[in-house]
Amino acid sequence: MELKSAKLSIRLEDRKTKKQWFKGGMVITDYVSAANAIPTAHVADYVKCFQEALDSDIAETNDAKRSLVALALGSFRLELDLTIHVFRSTWKAKYTFDIDPVSVNQIDLLESNLRDQQDEIEKLKIGENPSYIKLTTTTKQSNSILCWNHAHSTEFESNGLDGAIKIRRKGVYIIRAIVNAVSGANLRIQLMKNKSFIQAVTTGYYSGLGGSTGVKVFVTKNLSTSLPLSVLNAPLH
Repeated sequence: MELKSAKLSIRLEDRKTKKQWFKGGMVITDYVSAANAIPTAHVADYVKCFQEALDSDIAETNDAKRSLVALALGSFRLELDLTIHVFRSTWKAKYTFDIDPVSVNQIDLLESNLRDQQDEIEKLKIGENPSYIKLTTTTKQSNSILCWNHAHSTEFESNGLDGAIKIRRKGVYIIRAIVNAVSGANLRIQLMKNKSFIQAVTTGYYSGLGGSTGVKVFVTKNLSTSLPLSVLNAPLH
C-alpha cells in the first residue's frame, strides 16, 4: 500500500504463484463516502488504518476484518471492516477496493522472491534464541576419543562416556574446539560428524613449549547429529 501525492495505490500478491493485483491513483472520494467517513480524518489517517488492518493478525484482534471476493476476469474486491477508536469515540466502517490482475515480469518475480527470503530471515532473527554449549575434558578413551564432561538439555547431550556431543535442534552450528598440547607433543586432532571425519589438524609446539591448536567448522544439523573429537599421536617430522 502506497500513498503518493494524496493518491492511494494497493498491490496484492499471491506468495505461492506470484500473481499480482493492483489498483492505483485513488483519491479519497474513491473509497470514503458519507457512510464510512471518520470526522476530522485525513487521507494519511485512513491509509494508516488500512495498512494496520492488512498487517494485523486477524486471530488476535476483533477490530479488523479483511476478505477478498472474486470478481469477473480475475479481479478481486478487497473488503476491510474496521472498528476505529479515537479518544472516547468508536466508529465501525467498511471500505472496499476493486483490484485488477497485472502482468509480472522476471524482475518483479526476482524482487518478490528476494522479499520472501528476507521475510524468512527476519522470522529466524526474532524467533528462537541461539543454542550454545561449552564442554571441557582432560581425559580420552583407549580409541583416543575425548571424554567430554556430562551435559544434558533439550538441544545438546553429552553422556560423559562415549565422547559424542549430540545436537537435537535443527540449524547451522559453529563448532570450535581447542586442544592444549603438552611440551614436546605432536598430536593429530580429528573432528567427526556421525563417524565421518570432517576436519583434521596437527598440533605444534615452539622451542619445546606446548601450544593450543583449534578446529572450527560449520555444521548443518538436519536429523540426529553426533560430533566426537579424537586426539591421536602423530609421527614427528
